[in-house]
Amino acid sequence: MYIPGSGELVVFIAAFVGACVGFLWYNQYPAQVFMGDTGSLALGGIIAVFALAIRKELLIPILCGIFLMENLSVVLQVSYFKYTKKKFGEGRRIFLMSPLHHHFQKKGMHEAKIVGRFWIVGIMLAVLTIVTLKLR
Repeated sequence: MYIPGSGELVVFIAAFVGACVGFLWYNQYPAQVFMGDTGSLALGGIIAVFALAIRKELLIPILCGIFLMENLSVVLQVSYFKYTKKKFGEGRRIFLMSPLHHHFQKKGMHEAKIVGRFWIVGIMLAVLTIVTLKLR
């Protein structure tokens, strides 16, 4: 599929990937600088705009599966807590703590192990997304 201006998109995405790799290179465990909401929202916006530009919006849930699960865990936790508080008078929880990575920490997993496993799942989802780019 021909996309007008795709040369500029490639340059922008190459710079984006380089910036992310640089951030990860200099911010490995133990982290010294945290990205925060401003940086993570900007990254999500860049990914979304790029997906819209190449007309592959439906691949975003696959590519961003880890982030989707983290957000869904918060939505489920809050919704279930409010529902059970209204129904039983006291709120109950699905997870020990949300977002999901904090639940695993409360279960006794070390932070480095959680990050490593999330990396593995994220890489597998990214590979699956790249493989399905040609499918329509």
